[in-house]
Amino acid sequence: MSEFSISRQEMNCYTNYLLGKNADEQSLTLFERAIKQEATILNDEEEKLLRFMVKNLWSVTLLDAAFGMFLHKHKLRKRMIIAFAILETNPLYFDFFQPKQFSVFYFFSLSVRAFFQLLKALAGSIILLFS
Repeated sequence: MSEFSISRQEMNCYTNYLLGKNADEQSLTLFERAIKQEATILNDEEEKLLRFMVKNLWSVTLLDAAFGMFLHKHKLRKRMIIAFAILETNPLYFDFFQPKQFSVFYFFSLSVRAFFQLLKALAGSIILLFS
């Protein structure tokens, strides 16, 4: 699999995780250009983990939680942040990222989500141990 192909699959992986659909062409192009920076070039172990993640889309949420909780400076985490920033600044996805009004029960809902994110982080760290 070429670097070009894997970078497009990677961006679509992140976009599906956030938005439930593939990225537009402009976002794919921006992501390909951005990850060519030295700070996001992957070593063999990180490349193996990326290929696992692209083949197993269910793992993205777990790995994102694990990186965010335990491995803030992991290169795949940096690449996720780049992808998320590209999507957030793209006018096509304004409706998804625009501020929303929440009810008074949102704090409770947020607390429950935080608990499940912790569980996902723990599950993701198990994946990282075996990769």
